[in-house]
Amino acid sequence: MPTRVALLTLPLVVDGVTHLISDFAGVGQGFRYSNEWLATLTGNALAPGFYAGTELGSFNSWMRLVTGVLFGLAVAWVVYPALHAFFSEVRATLDSQLRRV
Repeated sequence: MPTRVALLTLPLVVDGVTHLISDFAGVGQGFRYSNEWLATLTGNALAPGFYAGTELGSFNSWMRLVTGVLFGLAVAWVVYPALHAFFSEVRATLDSQLRRV
């Protein structure tokens, strides 16, 4: 299970690290702000507003959404079973105490 969580977390890490590296050029000036690499890769097939900036609908906003959802699923995948096991033990303890009363 930890391998699956790591795989779902990896896109978030890559997105964040590439933005960090890009911001060394100055916020709003790095390769992740203009995304010229993506425009070249797709042959400018999409609207110019998709490639540049961080506004809703841009590549950067979509990547943040997708990587955030994947990370949320990974956390839920790990945390929910742990919480379920913990509260099952609490319920069993409370049930046994209530039977004594």
